[in-house]
Parts: sequence; structure tokens; C-alpha cells
Amino acid sequence: MIPMGKSKTIYSIYSCCFVFSVHPRYKHDVGYRLSRSGLAIAYGQKVEFQGPLVDNVVYASGGQTINITYRAVSSIELRNSNGFEVCCQGSKCANDNDHSWIPSTVTNKNDLTITIAVNSSCVSKQLYGVRYLWRDTPCLFKQAAVYSGTDANLPSPPYIKVF
Repeated sequence: MIPMGKSKTIYSIYSCCFVFSVHPRYKHDVGYRLSRSGLAIAYGQKVEFQGPLVDNVVYASGGQTINITYRAVSSIELRNSNGFEVCCQGSKCANDNDHSWIPSTVTNKNDLTITIAVNSSCVSKQLYGVRYLWRDTPCLFKQAAVYSGTDANLPSPPYIKVF
């Protein structure tokens, strides 16, 4: 869920869907996320209503790691190291949805920052970008990598960062 002004929010429900379906089977999870944002936005209650949002992405050209720092939550939970991809094939990455992107894994988590290893085939090349869960069916049911550490029902939304 991403706040869009005072009373608008975008909801992340990708982690509630199943392969080849845009309709979540478990409406309870979607209702829970909607109710949390309603309590926070409409009623002004101090409740966590969105998952971790990317605050900063740091990559040194030619480096071997990318650091991603999150905000909007007090802690993050790393359920697995999957879902992150990098591309080092220049402008071809922008036109090629999936074939040029190489899976990268999380190597470290420290507070609100995770470190991703750049695939060895991309080290010493100009990195085009990094993305997270940027696919039609990004993950299995409730199997995203990054969630709020204080509310396990709030995942980080998909994102892409072009360098």
C-alpha cells in the first residue's frame, strides 16, 4: 500500500494471489490490509498500514553489492532471498521484460537495510538497474521476500530502480 495523498492509497495484494490469477482467494488478507489503512487514514489511528517502502538504493559503479534501505516500518522481516534481479545489458534491459534480468540474492540484513549480491556476470559492468518482484506472478502465496517486521501481513510492494 502506497499513500497517494491524504486519502488515497494503493494496495499491494500480489502476495495474496495464486499463479495465473489476479483475484485473491483469501479475501481476509485483502480486507485486513484495507482495514488497516482505513484506521490510519480515515480515523487517524497510529497503526502500521503499509509494508516496507524503498527509501534509498546505493550502488557503486562496478561494485559487487547493492544496499536497499526501507522506510514506513520500524523493522523488516526477510522471509527468503528471492525476488531480486539486476540487469547489466544497458538499454536492452528497458525493452526486454524478463530475459536480460538476472536473479540476485540477499546476502545480509541489518535493521532496515538489506544487501544484495550482484551476479558475477555483471561485476565490473555498468549496472542498468535492480528490481524486486517485477513479474506477472511475482511470488507464491505469502512468499514475498520482504515484509514488515511488526505486522507479518504487510509486504513490500514491487519496485524497480534504474541507475
